Amino acid sequence: MWAYTVGFTVLPHVGGFLGWFLNRKEIPAWYEKLKKPSWCPSRRVFPVAWTMLYTGMGYASYLVWNDLGGCSSKAIVPLGLYGAQLLLNWAWPPLFFGARNLNMVMGLPCRLWDTLGFSVPEKMAEKQEEPSNAQNGEPDNAEEGEGKKKKKVKREDLPPFEIVTGERLPAIFFKFQFRNVEYSSGRNKTFLCYVVETQGKEPSRGYLEDEHAAAHAEMAFFNTILPTCQPGARHDVTWYVSSSPCVACAQKICEALRKNKGLRLTIMVGRLFMWEEPDMQAALRSMKEAGCKLRIMKPQDFEYVWKNFVEQEEGEEAKSFVPWEDIQENFLYYEEKLAEILH
Repeated sequence: MWAYTVGFTVLPHVGGFLGWFLNRKEIPAWYEKLKKPSWCPSRRVFPVAWTMLYTGMGYASYLVWNDLGGCSSKAIVPLGLYGAQLLLNWAWPPLFFGARNLNMVMGLPCRLWDTLGFSVPEKMAEKQEEPSNAQNGEPDNAEEGEGKKKKKVKREDLPPFEIVTGERLPAIFFKFQFRNVEYSSGRNKTFLCYVVETQGKEPSRGYLEDEHAAAHAEMAFFNTILPTCQPGARHDVTWYVSSSPCVACAQKICEALRKNKGLRLTIMVGRLFMWEEPDMQAALRSMKEAGCKLRIMKPQDFEYVWKNFVEQEEGEEAKSFVPWEDIQENFLYYEEKLAEILH
């Protein structure tokens, strides 16, 4: 009888494995870019959870089959219902990741997903409700003539990326986006604070953010900030970035460093972006080979960004930086991971 026990227990895992195999590329490419609530578990938890669930489901189906005398008339209804839900379970991952549409697959309106803390990626959002001004960092009740009508901002009217030079980013953005947590659910937006030092000139500084972005903040620096620097001169550039660059941005960084021999780039990152992926590890190593100095931000670096790039509320004295509880522990964690990748 052990063969039946093993067969029933293993059966649910077959469809689960196929679902993962068919969508393994969609998980880092799409799911990781969803804006998820803080309580959303890491994707590393899901294989463990589903292995336990499928094992329990499979063994339970064996117990039903065994207690009801095999494929008898009494077993048809419970095992049939079990088989139907198992097929639906197997079909869900290809539909969810293939369609890339939360509303179609889950049958929930967009506003309810927002309430739960999920947001859809840029391309999906274009097919749904246009964002309000408040979502774009502007007051939602912008006045328009005497009627004070709400002004709708179309996505095509938004800048490709937002550039703020010589200004300070809001403290709430810094505290959330720069926090060096191990599992960074919902922290998909990149903030890049930069300092450009050119011989004989005053250092220039500012920050970039890639919301509404066709280009990431790293790309924006090379497309808009670097061209304004004195040609032919040596530029010592330091970035303080909420997370390390993606593969495409890493390639752009390598190209820029090889093309511009006078550029010296140091990147201080709060977190490592998708560091477990082999292509991301290769991208980080290629940056080092191209001459980029990649470092994990220490508590002192977060304090430097706080003092030099974060705005204080009007009418208040400058507040000192208050480190979060696990800042040193997380710094050591990422420093160890980076050292393993680069060596």
